[in-house]
Amino acid sequence: MAHNRNTDMNQEFFEEDEQEFDLNSYIRRYFRYWYLFPIFLAITITAAFFYLKITQPIYSTRTTILIKDEKKGLGGAQGDILSELSTQFGGNKLVENELEIIKSQTLMEQIIKDLSLDVSYSSKEGLRTINLYSVSPLTVKPEVITEYGLKEPMLIHIVDSAHFRFGKEDQLFTFGQRFNNQWGAFVVEKGAKSEFEDIEIDFADPKSLAESMLEKLTVQQPNVKSTVLELTYEDENVQRSKDVLNKLLDVYVQSSLDDKNGEASNTLKFIENRLGLITGELGDVEKDVESYKTNQGITDISAESQLFLENIKENDSKLNEVNTKISILESVDNFVQNADAGAVAPATYMIDDPVLVSLLTKFNELELQRERYARTTTDKNPLLETINTQLNGTRQAIKENVQNLKRGMAVTKKNLESINTRFSTGLRSIPKKEREYVGIKRQQSIKEELYLYLLQKREETALAYASTVTDSRLIDAPITTFNPIKPKKSLIWLGSGAAGIIIPILLINLIFMLNNTVQSREEIEKRTSSSVLGEIGLMKTVKGEPASESIIKMTSRSAVAEQFRALRTNLQYLGDGTCRTIMFTSSIGGEGKSFISINLAASLAFSDKRVILLGMDLRKPSLHERLELSNKKGVSNYMVGQTNLDDLIHSTGVHPKFDVMVSGPLPPNPSELLGNGRLTQLLAELKERYDYILIDSPPYGLVTDAALIAEHVDATLYVVRYNYTILDHLNRIGELRRTKRFANLTVIFNGVNYGAGYGYGYGYGGYGYGYYTDDKKPKGMEFGHKLKKLVSKG
Repeated sequence: MAHNRNTDMNQEFFEEDEQEFDLNSYIRRYFRYWYLFPIFLAITITAAFFYLKITQPIYSTRTTILIKDEKKGLGGAQGDILSELSTQFGGNKLVENELEIIKSQTLMEQIIKDLSLDVSYSSKEGLRTINLYSVSPLTVKPEVITEYGLKEPMLIHIVDSAHFRFGKEDQLFTFGQRFNNQWGAFVVEKGAKSEFEDIEIDFADPKSLAESMLEKLTVQQPNVKSTVLELTYEDENVQRSKDVLNKLLDVYVQSSLDDKNGEASNTLKFIENRLGLITGELGDVEKDVESYKTNQGITDISAESQLFLENIKENDSKLNEVNTKISILESVDNFVQNADAGAVAPATYMIDDPVLVSLLTKFNELELQRERYARTTTDKNPLLETINTQLNGTRQAIKENVQNLKRGMAVTKKNLESINTRFSTGLRSIPKKEREYVGIKRQQSIKEELYLYLLQKREETALAYASTVTDSRLIDAPITTFNPIKPKKSLIWLGSGAAGIIIPILLINLIFMLNNTVQSREEIEKRTSSSVLGEIGLMKTVKGEPASESIIKMTSRSAVAEQFRALRTNLQYLGDGTCRTIMFTSSIGGEGKSFISINLAASLAFSDKRVILLGMDLRKPSLHERLELSNKKGVSNYMVGQTNLDDLIHSTGVHPKFDVMVSGPLPPNPSELLGNGRLTQLLAELKERYDYILIDSPPYGLVTDAALIAEHVDATLYVVRYNYTILDHLNRIGELRRTKRFANLTVIFNGVNYGAGYGYGYGYGGYGYGYYTDDKKPKGMEFGHKLKKLVSKG
């Protein structure tokens, strides 16, 4: 049964804990720290102001280029559905490659070199640092920069049009001199006219600078179905951002042209070398023909000899062409074998086999892609590995194709040689002189045909070299935004205002989280499952001493005096209304039980009740100090056998009907003294003389004295102090109430600060300070009253 009763009590307790969330009270508690909001708003707005003054605005410059793709839409046969799907959903790999090339470290380092961006100039203008790109009054041409120079800026002060000095040094220098100092070796020359005199020069490492510049560069493809690229560069200097984009496009175009002209250049070198050899051989043969005719006196040959000569010439031309093709195939084979070692690339113009031409074109494209990826990626990059795999497969296919062609050429060559053998046999029937002349003429025709063939190919290659154009075209020149993109002033101001509100809210919440003391009446009622008999406001200080340590003038109409009158009235609701012996206790010292017991006794006395206050805190008494009485005789004397109450009772001087019995000398054993049975006799005698007996006991949370006294009283008033009593102590009060160890236990909320943030505002019970003539309205209250009045009118 006891277990069921405890269960019911716990269930009732938890049901009482379930209270609705009070939004009004939750918001009001922030008002206590209202001053934090204007403070932090002022701080954040000031910080935003200086941030906008100090920060250099960033502008965005944009340009667009078109990447020409001759294969797009024409690469596959009509009706090739798979090719169309690949184009639409797979993306344009050529454009993706060009995008990576544009963002390569190599190109950016070339831009830095061409524009001399590794040396920057700046100067102070108020709180802001101004970049002096292209308008610096001086230029520095570095030869060698030290590690110190890369870390620390160099300061130069311009004295006049011809002289300057370094930093705060007194020595003057002239422009155009070469210097060697801790920053390195460089020459300082005069620049553009400028009003700035103090110039800060920053040296940067090109590689690290290129990385930071690439972070400012954005290259994207607005439409995956198009081959248009949009380049955006962000910089604090508008002119520099335009120069960077223009130079980037120039370097990119030049790099593309160099790659495309590489094959034609190698082919021209190959043809020129062959022409040099053939020219020499042709000259020798022509001299032989001329010498033979002169020596032998031959002016013409017979028709039969002419016929043989024409046939041999035609056959030799075919044989020569076959030999040339075999030579080209050997150069192709040598190229694919030693492509990585820098072998000369063969010209596809001199190869008539469409399969081999296709394979060589694919091989060259893959080789160019591999070189471009090698500039921007590591060796272990998956894209680079994929390109290498495709190169190996294409190289093997070229080798097999070349071997097949060479075997076919070998058969053709053998047939042509057999025909030449038959013609040579037929020449034997011709007279010796004519036969010898035909042989010499034959060599001349061979060389002439080969020479003309090489001349034709050289012109074709030169024409292709001259007609090489870039694969990109500029659509829009670099255009800079009119307003800076960073910092956005409206966003900064809005963010500073939001921060000025959010930061104090977070700080106040942190204070609430770290504060483990009682803050409201609702917390007491929720944790103790007990009603609050009365609230006592926080007293004002007088001459530096807390007012809670003084006695209230009960004849006054102050708010605290009126609260004690309300507490006096509420005593009739304790128990069955007949509680006359009342004990005051608390969890720890300093919560105000002595202050409340003294002033409540005074209030009862002013209501024509006879009251006595017993100081039964035999360990740390304070009643005699508050009432300015002697502590030589008191409760401890009675407990040890001195039964003459008249000698132990003192008049307080506060009111004739308010007496006090102080604690007396400190005993060595307070608990044993209170439990010796004489307390019952003392209270019985006092009940015959007084209407109310108020007992100031020790804190219950520290010693057991209060529990011994509680057995002899009608009711217990447990004092809880605002912003002082720890929340965990409230759980102890709830436990005492549920176990009914203290008779008629109830709570008094002491030291309540009725400032902004407390649930009842400035007043108590809805009356407000204005009801009490002795209270002065705080300035904040007057403002709040006016605001409330204004809102109510609205």
